[in-house]
Amino acid sequence: MTQTERTTPEVNSDLQDNTAGLLSPADVRNAIASAMGGYAGLLLTVGGAPQTLVGVAQTPVKIDQYDLVSAQSIDANLDGSQADAGTGILTVGQAGIYHVGVFASFSLNQNNRLVTFQTFRNGAPGLVELERFVSNGADVGEMAATGIVPLGQGDEIDFRVSQSSGFADITFVSLGLNMHRVG
Repeated sequence: MTQTERTTPEVNSDLQDNTAGLLSPADVRNAIASAMGGYAGLLLTVGGAPQTLVGVAQTPVKIDQYDLVSAQSIDANLDGSQADAGTGILTVGQAGIYHVGVFASFSLNQNNRLVTFQTFRNGAPGLVELERFVSNGADVGEMAATGIVPLGQGDEIDFRVSQSSGFADITFVSLGLNMHRVG
């Protein structure tokens, strides 16, 4: 069964009165899917083993250290957004305005490095970006960033990291990438 997106007035009209039995289980499911919008998320859980990206330099490296899909739309059809923990990619199911969020708890095996976290759309930077200076690499630090961005159907979103000089190993204790259609 696939979901059918509906406008808020359509949903309100359909849900006002079901005494005549006009609403089927699929109608209720469609209403929930429409209200929630497309969403997808990836997570490296705190209970999971820390994951290390080895030899990160100045060129952003895609993070694929996730151990589970934390959320994804009801369907794997054109309306639903999907997440793939193995590749670290979120795929947009329907064009719209999305809230994109990222977080990481991490340490480095090097000191005095500027670490840059970025989200990429279809292999290009420019969605959400945050820099954090790490003076003592052994300390576990954290970062989080969000943004509201327009995305097209089929766009692929991933999370990447780079650092300012030489090479460094980055160990993630927890990590997340998520998106939710808000308009």
